[in-house]
Amino acid sequence: MVTGGPAAATSESYRRTTMTMTMLDASSLAAQLRQPHGDAALAVADSMNRSNSALNRAAIGLLAISAGERILEIGPGNAAFAPELLRAVDSQYLGIEWSLTMVEAGNQRLAAAGLADRAAMRHGDAHALPISDASMDAALAVNTLYFWPNLAPVLDELARVLRRGGRLCLAFGDASFMRSLPFAADFQLHELDAVELALRVSGFRVSAWRSHRETATGNDGQAREKHFHLLLAQRR
Repeated sequence: MVTGGPAAATSESYRRTTMTMTMLDASSLAAQLRQPHGDAALAVADSMNRSNSALNRAAIGLLAISAGERILEIGPGNAAFAPELLRAVDSQYLGIEWSLTMVEAGNQRLAAAGLADRAAMRHGDAHALPISDASMDAALAVNTLYFWPNLAPVLDELARVLRRGGRLCLAFGDASFMRSLPFAADFQLHELDAVELALRVSGFRVSAWRSHRETATGNDGQAREKHFHLLLAQRR
């Protein structure tokens, strides 16, 4: 009698991830979300991928990658959504990630998906991107603004590496919603109008805004109504 298979493996992975996440207190969870590390790192990545899947897909849709474009993602974790960014013909992907564990896991994922010739993960800091000027066509950052105490240095870096007319999509939690999350107590929360102003100061023109709401389970295992903003901006 067959007792296993992909569905059973997926169920077991979900169970292990859930168990690991519920064992983390608020401060430990916050530290892991900032930089996945240690024994919990892979479980944290799985949890983030599940929790943020709808938001990531909304951001990818808004960014609308075209054939041949060079894509930069800031803080992609284990690059779970890179294949969706690479659906456009001849597009190329670079993920910049602070966690060495995620860089390794992401490159393994990309290789397993047969994308190593078009995509790579690299260790780096968004405040000093290891990328040449005007070398990217599009950039994406989902749920990373909370780890940028000052928006200006990172947005200036993104403006530097994007070509003129290049697009940037930022997806982030509404500040009021984020204040309701125990693990976000030490996050740097940014109001929507402050992010829009910072984009303009750094040389971007905001071209679109979307409100994203969903009821789903978060990284702390609690189901709640979530509220996020998506901003699309073009490099002037």
